Amino acid sequence: MVFGAGGRAGQRILAEAARRELKTTAAVREPAKYPHISGAVVVAGDATDAESVARVAHGHDVAVSAVYSAELDTADYAEAMKALLAGLERAGVQRLLMIGIATTLPAEDGEGMAFERLDLPAEWRPFLQARADELQVLRAYDGPVDWVVFAPPMELVDEEGDSRYQIRNFGNRLTYAALANAILDEAAANRHHRTQLGISGS
Repeated sequence: MVFGAGGRAGQRILAEAARRELKTTAAVREPAKYPHISGAVVVAGDATDAESVARVAHGHDVAVSAVYSAELDTADYAEAMKALLAGLERAGVQRLLMIGIATTLPAEDGEGMAFERLDLPAEWRPFLQARADELQVLRAYDGPVDWVVFAPPMELVDEEGDSRYQIRNFGNRLTYAALANAILDEAAANRHHRTQLGISGS
């Protein structure tokens, strides 16, 4: 089950899932806008609405959140995460694999999150704090849904080429194809639990 299947990351995940001959459901808000999606069952679903999540995720073992939520108010990120978890619980989904952002990784000095220590534009901070709040919801969650957040480097590129990756904070630039590989490898291997992983190019 892939939420945000119409975006760059979502489409790369679907393509890699099809290459691996995995049965996949692609959830997007408006399926009519994505006639090009193939190799997956396309459904209307909203990752920020618990009822919608419960309906479309029923019968799936793993959910992937590749949603880019720039349209959300910064105050809504934490509530959206709570809704996603509630919907997955109701659907009986066991695992959530989510694409996060590098700024919520630990700072290099080990004190706080990276965005709290970096010299970044002030106008970015509400969004970065909202993503941090979203991660804190996961960390405080004690329900049945296991989760892993993948935090790619700031240089994430949509191009053909290297699809290798490594688990490493703030490493080399990463392709969307490599990110898709990392997520689907984790879906198959189930190596990590309730943690955030930095991921970079090899």
